[in-house]
Amino acid sequence: MSTDSKLIEAAAEVFAERGYDGAGVAEIARRAGVTTGAIYSRYRGKSELLFDALDYALEKHLDSILASSQHDSPADILSSLGSSLLNNHGDQDALLLEAIVASRRDSELSEMLRRRFEDQGMRLAKIIEEAKSDGLFDQSIDTKAIVTLALSINLGFTIFRTMDTPMPESHEWQVAIDRVISAALPA
Repeated sequence: MSTDSKLIEAAAEVFAERGYDGAGVAEIARRAGVTTGAIYSRYRGKSELLFDALDYALEKHLDSILASSQHDSPADILSSLGSSLLNNHGDQDALLLEAIVASRRDSELSEMLRRRFEDQGMRLAKIIEEAKSDGLFDQSIDTKAIVTLALSINLGFTIFRTMDTPMPESHEWQVAIDRVISAALPA
């Protein structure tokens, strides 16, 4: 495992356990088996390290869904993304909430996080636009509105999961997701 991978995994653990303010660079270095100098040679500070740990977790999750559904229709991909909301995302949820809270005090982290959500939104918009051009999605529904709704639902579930809020049964949630998606299909 590369030093960068060790650093990102160690950072994810420490940030998830102790929060952004409680996470120390020395502890992250110790868990990764490197010196603090190795961290500062790669990162300007904790905010960049938190962002990279979060980015790694989010990309891994999204890429696994997109890879497993690469031959599916856009509606099926959206359905898979929706059904995955019920899954426990563990450290990914903790990292995202830590990044959101820390971004209120750290403008650099706020900007990185905003760009990350824009990137996710663009990936989702591409799927929706492809569906529209293939006649599989209602052209009259604004893509940005759909993307905003999807990202908002995802953030809401992140909060619910971290509070151990009871979730709907998988089948019932899938019915709801599929109903929302079917409402966006052409008449």
